[in-house]
Amino acid sequence: MDLRIVLGVALMLVSPAWGQPAASPGPDFQARMSAASQAYEDLDYEHSLEQLDAAKAVARDGGERGRVVILRGIVLADLGRRKESLAAFKEGLSLLPDASLPVKVSPKVSRDFEEVRRNVQRELARNPRPPPDAPLAMTDAPLEPTPPPALAPPAAQAEVGRSRSLPVLPLALLGGGVVLGGLGGYFGLQSRGNVNSARDDAFYSDRTAHLDSARGQALAANVLLGAAVTAATGAAITWLLTGDSLSPRTEVSP
Repeated sequence: MDLRIVLGVALMLVSPAWGQPAASPGPDFQARMSAASQAYEDLDYEHSLEQLDAAKAVARDGGERGRVVILRGIVLADLGRRKESLAAFKEGLSLLPDASLPVKVSPKVSRDFEEVRRNVQRELARNPRPPPDAPLAMTDAPLEPTPPPALAPPAAQAEVGRSRSLPVLPLALLGGGVVLGGLGGYFGLQSRGNVNSARDDAFYSDRTAHLDSARGQALAANVLLGAAVTAATGAAITWLLTGDSLSPRTEVSP
């Protein structure tokens, strides 16, 4: 065998590029997640968030992104940023509905996590989603055109009528005015009866009691009658303002 060939093969075997694998460009996803968990355990929350951002950048699918945001929600909860923590839990559980807490947390954070899980499960029950690592479905089938809205038959005849809308507010005011007026009239009659009774009483104390009752009933009658007049006036004004408004009503017959 040619000596040059032997030397060439030997050099290739001992060369760093051929004899050993290339160095990794940096920590992979699992290493960054481990570093984030350790920083959280050491209460170095800012460093933990930095490691989580780096892990999210190298995450390969939705499952790994779900793990990142769930741990991020735990860190944010310990920082007192509860609103952001709940949002992170929701994002993570939307990607991993069956995920569990990766580290030990306080009972309050655990309750928040489980409450978010129940809400996410209810949403997923109404609108199921594909698994986070499911491939995107591609199809070459042409989309069916959206049918145009149904039109009335060409022989249909449209009859458009305009009817006066029911004046609810004027009727309510008028009804209230009638009730108030009736009560005012009742108290007015009671007041007049007490005045007549006071004239017929022989004792001063009885006359005073009847007159006091008559004054109170007269005051109540005046207030109620004034309110009745106000309600009737309001009914008349609202009737004039809304009485001319018409609501269109369209009837289509074949």
